[in-house]
Amino acid sequence: MINKVYSFCLIGILAVLIAGCGNNAQVKPTPVATATTANTASETTASQTLKYAVFPAPPYMIGADDEKAEISGIDVDIAKEIAKQLNLKVEFIRCPWARCLDLMKKGEADLLSSAYKKPDREEYMHYLDIPFLDKLPIAFYYLKGKTYTIDKYEDIYQFQGIGILRGASYFEQFDKDTKAKKYEVTSQDQLFPMLLKERFEIMAGYVPTENYRIATEGYHDKVQRSKYEFAERADVYMAISKKSPLAPRIGEINKINKQLFDDGVITKIMNSYYEKYQ
Repeated sequence: MINKVYSFCLIGILAVLIAGCGNNAQVKPTPVATATTANTASETTASQTLKYAVFPAPPYMIGADDEKAEISGIDVDIAKEIAKQLNLKVEFIRCPWARCLDLMKKGEADLLSSAYKKPDREEYMHYLDIPFLDKLPIAFYYLKGKTYTIDKYEDIYQFQGIGILRGASYFEQFDKDTKAKKYEVTSQDQLFPMLLKERFEIMAGYVPTENYRIATEGYHDKVQRSKYEFAERADVYMAISKKSPLAPRIGEINKINKQLFDDGVITKIMNSYYEKYQ
């Protein structure tokens, strides 16, 4: 009797195991995302986005110094027009000027604007054919009430400290001048506050940018501009990183940029900001 019971149980267990094996044979494996799949998805997203390195330089880039602020400005509006025609979404990367250059060098940003053309930068950036500015006047600023004046370039040699933006270009004579005693800061929005604290006696400034700050940040009664002003031709460009996924499209981007000029779009954008802050 016992043998019969064991035999019955054994047959039942074998039946269950055989059924289980049959079911397992029909189960399809769940797809697993491989590294290749993940990379492809990442590359697709990157190809649909224009990563734009922005730094504080109003009215060209407004809000770049405030994580909560909406970013706008002359450069920004032009970049959005280009991105729209490329069917790309703009992603802003806030960075100090020197850091922005480094991002472009590494290909971690696609676009940089308000850039002078320099041989060392041309090694890692494609400049657009047409500059969006051909003049960017530069002056020196100091505290109101001071008795000194800056009527000619050589007058800057009397000062022990001249505030400038680290890594920035102003104009060739000043950039290469080793006699001028320069004091570097990491961001343009530091210059006026540090001038007010007399960390340096004067500062170099891009006139449209300083006009904006004077008009919007309450410096009108506190600082004054030098009579001397550099106002010669100075081409200012937008550029694409040579390591960017957009680099192969530089010809297409140049055509869009030219069309925006020909249609008067860029001039209209610039005038809309200059009229507010001159």
